[in-house]
Amino acid sequence: MWGRQVKASQRLDYNNLAAALGQGNLIDSARLSLAVQTAQQSRTPLPELLVTEGAIGDWELSHVVCEVFGLPFLPVDICPPNPKSLEGLDPEFLRVHRLIPIDRHGQVLTVCMPGLVQADVLGMLAADADVTVLPVVGSVESNNRWLAQNLAREVEAALPAEGQKGEWSNIFDSGDAAVMQGLGPGENPTASFLDELPPLPGSQPNA
Repeated sequence: MWGRQVKASQRLDYNNLAAALGQGNLIDSARLSLAVQTAQQSRTPLPELLVTEGAIGDWELSHVVCEVFGLPFLPVDICPPNPKSLEGLDPEFLRVHRLIPIDRHGQVLTVCMPGLVQADVLGMLAADADVTVLPVVGSVESNNRWLAQNLAREVEAALPAEGQKGEWSNIFDSGDAAVMQGLGPGENPTASFLDELPPLPGSQPNA
């Protein structure tokens, strides 16, 4: 099944991702809770919301997902999708969830996630297409760019309106203010969590 490559203790889930980000002190826990709630209410993928609002870098987020869930890093910039892998799949479903099928061997479909897609979404894809889904980690920006360039309808149709993005910013600004008030002089809200992880393939080591 699709979860065979995922660490047994970790299910692909926004709450698990948020917990890992919070434990690594990469993003404040209160800000993460707000982000998870906003993602659920707006139908916007949590990774996209975090990257768009500058809560974490696109590559940093992919790095964390790879380490926490034990998944390979294979963005579409490195592994161009096989066009035949799209056959029989619902393009609207792919657009909404920012998923890109990159290859297909019999009933096994490899899909590139925009950082992370939740288990139930992958399960729906597997059931609808009658395939076993093998997820790999991509990035938010590269997935959105590929979808906009290669599917008939632009991915922007599934993105939130500018006004809604402003609401996200207000939410995050309020969260940041609350976090900074709770910090002592000289304290940094982030930690060197990523410095302890091995670099992703093709990424530059930290200076």
